[in-house]
Amino acid sequence: MTQLQPTAPEARPTTTATDIADQVREITARVLGIDPGRVAADADFVAGLGASSLDLVELIMAIEDSFGIEISDSAAEGIVTVGDLVAFVRSNVPVAPVA
Repeated sequence: MTQLQPTAPEARPTTTATDIADQVREITARVLGIDPGRVAADADFVAGLGASSLDLVELIMAIEDSFGIEISDSAAEGIVTVGDLVAFVRSNVPVAPVA
């Protein structure tokens, strides 16, 4: 069986800022097992969405896999809300201008 290799950042298709926000919300809801409607930009992962430290590790790993990026431990410590995570991903993934 052939093992899949991650796509190099320059080879990945660009996405729009809206796509990134939608994907982050979807991944967050799936990992935390919550209704996607609860995943607002200002929602705090721990206080607002009830995430445990293990949930946060799983979420970071899912985001890294989905977007092909790496989130350092120090960067992860500064990500408190869904909006923080969206902003981090947007700053590390090529974004196409909205037409």
